[in-house]
Amino acid sequence: MNDNELEEILNEIKNNKSPKKDLDSNEFEDILNSLHIDVDATDEESSQDEVPKEEVKIEKTEPVAEKVVDNDSEFNITEEIVDDEKDFTPANQIVTDNTVEDNYFENDEDLSDSSDEPSQSEENDDDNVYFSDMKDMSDIAGGDKKPKKKGKAVAIILIVIVLIAAICVGAYFYFFANKDTEEPKTTKEKVTETITEKSELGPLNPLTGETGYDENALTQRPVAVVVENEYSTSSVRPQWGLADADIVLEGESEFSTRMLLFWADYNKVPEQVGPARSARPPFIHFSQLFDAVFIHAGLSHSKDNYVGADEVFESENIDHINLLSFSESSSYFRRDKSRTSTIEHTGCLMGANTADMLKNSKIDLKLNESKFTKLQFNEEAKALSTDAAKEVSFKWSKGYCPKVGKYTYDAEKHKYTTTDFDSKYGTSGVEWENLIFLLDETEYIVKHNYKHAGNSETYCNYKLSGGKGIVCSEGTCVEITWGVKNGKLWMKNTQGNEVTLNPGKSYIGYGSSNHGGYYEVSGAATADSSTTDEQ
Repeated sequence: MNDNELEEILNEIKNNKSPKKDLDSNEFEDILNSLHIDVDATDEESSQDEVPKEEVKIEKTEPVAEKVVDNDSEFNITEEIVDDEKDFTPANQIVTDNTVEDNYFENDEDLSDSSDEPSQSEENDDDNVYFSDMKDMSDIAGGDKKPKKKGKAVAIILIVIVLIAAICVGAYFYFFANKDTEEPKTTKEKVTETITEKSELGPLNPLTGETGYDENALTQRPVAVVVENEYSTSSVRPQWGLADADIVLEGESEFSTRMLLFWADYNKVPEQVGPARSARPPFIHFSQLFDAVFIHAGLSHSKDNYVGADEVFESENIDHINLLSFSESSSYFRRDKSRTSTIEHTGCLMGANTADMLKNSKIDLKLNESKFTKLQFNEEAKALSTDAAKEVSFKWSKGYCPKVGKYTYDAEKHKYTTTDFDSKYGTSGVEWENLIFLLDETEYIVKHNYKHAGNSETYCNYKLSGGKGIVCSEGTCVEITWGVKNGKLWMKNTQGNEVTLNPGKSYIGYGSSNHGGYYEVSGAATADSSTTDEQ
């Protein structure tokens, strides 16, 4: 190779052009010698045997790069090369603006997969000289390095994968997890299943067992309204709405009795119910055996050793409506003075508006079956036993309540009647298919300076401890034991079987087992002050 040919090749390299002909080893050696670069014999063999065609692989050089390139005549590397660093193999050297520095990347993870094979771009481009061993080409290119698009793409792909995985996991738990546990039925489904399986004529009233009940009412709570029965005051009798109630509970109050009237469907409460009276703890507790909304007109207050209704409502979180909180001319509460002007005997619930009152009260009206006593009924009325119960009397207690109730069986109507609630103002017209008498332990507590008048008042508290009782229906009777378990009333006969009532309305006489209460059937007196627990 003469000097002119050498000069021509160098000019082509300087002008960023690939030589038009391949360089053999002798010509390459001449170039290196002209640049005053010493090459060892082993390096010379390596450059001849290992470097691919059109690739220059510099293994070793002297620090005289300033003689080869200057700031104005750098190699121009195309942008295709700097788009992705993984296209470059590990370099033994990095070419900077003015120098060539030794640099080894033996431990660099990003370059560990590099090889000596030329990249696709190196193989397809014949117009440029490529140095695939270089790690960073931005300095040689003499311009800003183009942003790395692949790193962002990888990050986006990873985020998408994570999101897809999260969605899959969520879908799994939503559709498949916990499928081994059967979902609980709604209250409506549960109650309907219990009620309708007994009759082809539709749902049964859960408090009477009678057909023709509104299916929409199966999921709603019953109501219990406090009504008075001051035995010495005729103006309170007959009580308004008494004959219409599904269940009537009569228990001892202050030297008299007080009643609790139940309706399973609050849409069926009659136009007027009363005289409505104030709340007492025993009646509150009994109402909760049926998950009822408690409706009253006034309440008793705690004092001395007496725990009043005010404290029970708050401490036990009882849903209740105090009619005295309404105006006396409201749609829910009125005063009926047609019999007497004594204020405490005149208050009445306007029953036809009960549903509206409850809905405006913000009380949860959905029945909680776990708190509701499910009474058992025969499909058709039948005798309970061979023991006759034509005439029945009941005494609440001795010395504390003078009333004795008397009930007569009407064989034609198959119902029990009484004149206890009649007066000169009319007859009550009550008729019950079932009579239930329960004897419970009672406690009498004196509140001193009652109403700040210097007098005292004696309250009767029931303990709901269970005990003896009797059920009468169809002119027959059966002795029972009763109690409360998990907030529900249970009744069993002497054989330990659950008591089954006949369809129809029921009356419950609630007396004292430890203070002289008793019941008599067909002239044969039965009094028992003992109590029992459920076996």
